[in-house]
Amino acid sequence: MTALRLAASFVLVTFLAAQHAFSMTADEALNKSKAWFKSGKAWSLDFRVQVFYADSPDINTGSGTLLVADGDRFKLDMMGIRFYSDGKSLWQWNVDQNQVLIKAVEDLSSALHPSELLFKYLNCKAISLSEGEFNKQKLWVLKLDPSKYKGQFTQMEVWLSKKDFSPVRLLTVDPEKNASWYNITNLKVMQKVSTDDFRYKSQKNVDEIDMR
Repeated sequence: MTALRLAASFVLVTFLAAQHAFSMTADEALNKSKAWFKSGKAWSLDFRVQVFYADSPDINTGSGTLLVADGDRFKLDMMGIRFYSDGKSLWQWNVDQNQVLIKAVEDLSSALHPSELLFKYLNCKAISLSEGEFNKQKLWVLKLDPSKYKGQFTQMEVWLSKKDFSPVRLLTVDPEKNASWYNITNLKVMQKVSTDDFRYKSQKNVDEIDMR
């Protein structure tokens, strides 16, 4: 009898714990993630992207590092090309060609902004919340409404840390059904950044072409 009571108690505690875990709504999880981003002035991270094509078994992979702040300021290093933006000018440095193109940020599409690339989920509506596991880490899986980016994506979801609701993975699916996974590591909140951190510094033997 005692064993039966213990078993029943265990089942009840497990059930209540599960109910408590999912008492949080999808909207609440998204708001907690937004609050995490508001806790800093800038963010630095490493990322790896994998693109799975709908009509091919090939997988396109890439990786990079990103420092991003408000006011369209960022520094992105990806696949031999480095981008710097101080909010007014954008420097595109092709390392292999020893060439830098300088453009005005106002003349560029906002889609080029890496914070748009990695954090578009912050502008979407939450649909549902579940749990998932990646690299032996349990995460929140937040499905999103991609209608804000109609024509770009038909599906979006973000996997959030259970500790602080920071993004760990991001999935986007385009109208051609190509799926892109962005895996984020070493994500850090920064309280202080300098404008010089987002400006290209002239290098010896590197040609600069000013297109502003």
